[in-house]
Amino acid sequence: MNTVTTNNHTAEWVWAILSIAYVLSPVDAIPDVPIIGWVDDFFVASVGSLNLVQAYASDTNPRAVQVLKLIKWILIILGVISILLVLLLGTL
Repeated sequence: MNTVTTNNHTAEWVWAILSIAYVLSPVDAIPDVPIIGWVDDFFVASVGSLNLVQAYASDTNPRAVQVLKLIKWILIILGVISILLVLLLGTL
């Protein structure tokens, strides 16, 4: 009996579509002024796409999944720090 495992990546596609919608949306954590306002969009789009790539890599390469997971969490941490810094400097 041949068992084939298929993974359903619906949740990852939903997150990727939501991140694209956030990037295209006029409502942002930081208003879209050149360079400064694109910081949150960059991090949201990067994490959304890395999440999708990580899901598809989990089907074939577990080592790549570990590396992608590390990169994704580094981006999340850097994104939160940079957004907080921009918001803090904007209030001065």
